[in-house]
Amino acid sequence: MKVLKVAVTGGAGVGKTVVCDCFRRLGAYVIGFDALAREAVKRDSPVLEAIAEHFGKDILRADGSLDRRKLRGIITRDDRARKVLENLTHPEIFRLFEQKVATIESRDEDAVLVVEIPLLIELGIQGRFDLVVLVEARSELQKSRLMARDGSSSGEAQALLGLQMAGEEKRPYADYIVKNQGQLEETEAAVKKIYRKIITSLRI
Repeated sequence: MKVLKVAVTGGAGVGKTVVCDCFRRLGAYVIGFDALAREAVKRDSPVLEAIAEHFGKDILRADGSLDRRKLRGIITRDDRARKVLENLTHPEIFRLFEQKVATIESRDEDAVLVVEIPLLIELGIQGRFDLVVLVEARSELQKSRLMARDGSSSGEAQALLGLQMAGEEKRPYADYIVKNQGQLEETEAAVKKIYRKIITSLRI
């Protein structure tokens, strides 16, 4: 047996973390690609130095850490800048990911590993995972969640959403779909149903 890797994806503000938390409570291991990205660009890291060299030192805060909001403002306006950022960060993010997978596999080779990865389909890496769970929410709910989470304006939230594929475009890649419209009990029930199916498939 090997670790079963389940990707949880969906647009910004759909509630992917809520879904992953539900999986965690059911016994799955959870890794978030956003957390790996933060680790990859931590202060004084080679990746952060490369980002500052390309985008300029003013992309850094006074303490030397990355000013994420400033960088987000650049890449939402410039598709080429976004691709440069991906080329600088993704190799290290995937290295960290494989390292964590190996650690989990050494402890529990029958584990279910749930991976929160927002741009799974956009990056074309769904083939690296055994199953794909797509999380969806109403567009107005996505936007309000982003504004509350990031302190962003309506325009900034809309620009971020515009960078990503629409949910209906991602559906053909999904093994399961979770509608997360803000009712936690309903979301938990949907995730529990999916998790039971996953566990049952492992026993066959």
